[in-house]
Amino acid sequence: MKSDNGLIQADTIREHYNQISSAYGLWWGEHMHHGFWDDGESLAEAQVKLIERLAAHAQVPHFARVLDVGCGLGGASLWLARNLDCSVLGITNSPEQAKIARRRAHAAGFDYELRFAVMDANQLDLPRASFDVVWVLECSEHLAERAAFIRNCARVLKPGGVLALSAWLASSDSATPEHARLLTDVCQGFLCPPLATMQDYVGWMEASDFDRVEAEDLTPQVTATWRYFSDYADRWMTKVFLRLSNERTRRCVEAFSAVRRAYAEGALAYGMFTAVKQAPQWRLPEKIEVHARELAAVF
Repeated sequence: MKSDNGLIQADTIREHYNQISSAYGLWWGEHMHHGFWDDGESLAEAQVKLIERLAAHAQVPHFARVLDVGCGLGGASLWLARNLDCSVLGITNSPEQAKIARRRAHAAGFDYELRFAVMDANQLDLPRASFDVVWVLECSEHLAERAAFIRNCARVLKPGGVLALSAWLASSDSATPEHARLLTDVCQGFLCPPLATMQDYVGWMEASDFDRVEAEDLTPQVTATWRYFSDYADRWMTKVFLRLSNERTRRCVEAFSAVRRAYAEGALAYGMFTAVKQAPQWRLPEKIEVHARELAAVF
């Protein structure tokens, strides 16, 4: 369902993920995101490689306090706890996803290090300067006001904290009508507003108290992901599942092939971003500053 301004409502996205999350776990495993492919990896290995690459580029420190926005089934949160001793608050708008993530954290022995909450990332209603890292792995695509979201990420980060974000993108070369149709099919299938470009994200970060903004195009390394998922869509078990599913779920799975075509034809891209929150610029009160300059002139 869309709102009056044409944007997809959060409750529609919530209902979709409540319905399909268990199936995603069967198809995609622990991680609900792309893989990074460079040496014949399995799907699971490639998905972990993407997490490793984002964590390395963001220089996520050991024992960091992390906000995992759009945590899905908790896969990245668990990796951060296991490998970097991070404490993580994972947020999702899907109660079903939060339940699965809590169950996985308990089974792995991370009841205290990992917490999962149902929260709307469009609002990000959390205390100011409360996290060392904001981790956003393929969530911002769903958000209606991405510039405001990036500002909120800066707000909840401590000075010197890092934003680590990966996202589906509209290619900067997506100017043809055919590209536009492909991106529309992708966005309708996956309940996304129109996708942003890499330049959009960089601009939002630079305008939101971030510096040291870095952006990397990973499109060639992630596209193999959709060979796997297109194959899943053709399996008889998936077809049986879809017969028992609602129309929204069927449209999502049908869009797997649209994603594959959009990558192949250059309409869709994939970007990885890191940015550091600027430290506040402290200045002396004006009268004290004047006296300091006068004293400096004397001595």
